[in-house]
Amino acid sequence: MEDALFLAKLNEIARENRLKLPILTKGELPPSDFLDDWAKFLESCVRKGITLSDDRWLRVAVASKSPHAVFSLDEEGHESVDPDFRVGLQLLMGLLEDQNDNQD
Repeated sequence: MEDALFLAKLNEIARENRLKLPILTKGELPPSDFLDDWAKFLESCVRKGITLSDDRWLRVAVASKSPHAVFSLDEEGHESVDPDFRVGLQLLMGLLEDQNDNQD
């Protein structure tokens, strides 16, 4: 799948799920209801052909948070303008992978 289609699918899924990214202060954890929303978002991604292991997740950046999350893709080799989002994304995906491993 090309980058444009990957990004279009991400944004379509975010819009369908009305995904709202919380505004957090440094060191603050996201609320549990957001984790549920995030899990549903990622589940929808997988159902629509976007694997959690896709390397492009490392290039996903937040273009807008209102009225729902809108994502963009950083160019390859370009430093992300929102590194906190990338770290948070990796942590949340890791939590989901751990939950899936425990259910097996």
